[in-house]
Amino acid sequence: MTLPRLNRAAITVLLSAACTGCQWTGFGLRADGPEIPRLRQVLALEAGSVVADVGAGKGELTVALAREVRSNGRVFSTEIDARRLKELREAVVDAKLYNVTVVEARSRETGLPPNCCDAIVLRRVYHHLTDPASINASLLRSLRPGGVLAVIDFPPPFFWIRGSLGIPANAVIDEITASGFEPLRLIDDWPGRGPLGSYCALFRKPLADPRAR
Repeated sequence: MTLPRLNRAAITVLLSAACTGCQWTGFGLRADGPEIPRLRQVLALEAGSVVADVGAGKGELTVALAREVRSNGRVFSTEIDARRLKELREAVVDAKLYNVTVVEARSRETGLPPNCCDAIVLRRVYHHLTDPASINASLLRSLRPGGVLAVIDFPPPFFWIRGSLGIPANAVIDEITASGFEPLRLIDDWPGRGPLGSYCALFRKPLADPRAR
């Protein structure tokens, strides 16, 4: 028997539907889960740090980061969707956090102030970007010299085209390095989401802009 061939869009829809019904470990961000201790280490988080959660969604990571950096630190939490922005603001109020600034992003701009952050994290967001070059340039502007960027994502399950589910780590590294970041290391055993293993690609903003020489 010959099985029907599915096009790429159909496969993506089927996979997304299947994953929606999965009980994925790590789908949420628990205070006692494995991600926060590892983020604390790779981002050198401490009281007083300034960090951004880009593409913050419902705000789970934002809340966790705000507690990590304490009241004398600051978290910028960005989102592009109006409904998500509302949920973010509600999450911040519910958690009684006063060190979080919610920022409305745009498709080609994070909305973050220049040189505002010691660290920035994109947690399973990068594969959604439609204009990565513009966003990467915005990320570079927003980091302080020597600041660290962490991109947490997962490889594509079957194939990869821009905007599909997941993204290869080498594509992330190539694109972000081309925007002026220094690659630091790739952690390929990052806590994943059930059947989809994750990685964390780390980058640093140079202390001096080589393009200014």
